Amino acid sequence: MDKELTGQFITELRKEKGLTQKQLAESLNVTDKAVSKWERGLSFPDISMLEPISRVLDISIMELLEGKRQDSNETLTKEEAQRLVDRSLELSDEEIRRRKERSRFIIIILVVLFLLLISITLNIISFIY
Repeated sequence: MDKELTGQFITELRKEKGLTQKQLAESLNVTDKAVSKWERGLSFPDISMLEPISRVLDISIMELLEGKRQDSNETLTKEEAQRLVDRSLELSDEEIRRRKERSRFIIIILVVLFLLLISITLNIISFIY
């Protein structure tokens, strides 16, 4: 499974349906930024989004995971399907880890700024009195 390939596939299918990123996002109850990230291969849809995306784009979940249409006589083995699902979970977990790291970083910056503001305020107060 390849984020870029899946992203290109989502773009292609969305355009075939005549949808904008915003329209696709609204039909999936996500932001257009999320759709943009998927399409650019920067992130992979959360596993809970696979079924809704597949439904809106009229493809199977396996086609979405593989990033290509399947021939009608082409079938996946149980192992191949499991591998695709496992990889999807890994990508979802990776995205969650990135979000947590970003949140921690933002909290650290806010705490530092708050402490800096307190320090400046105390210096101003001590200078006045």
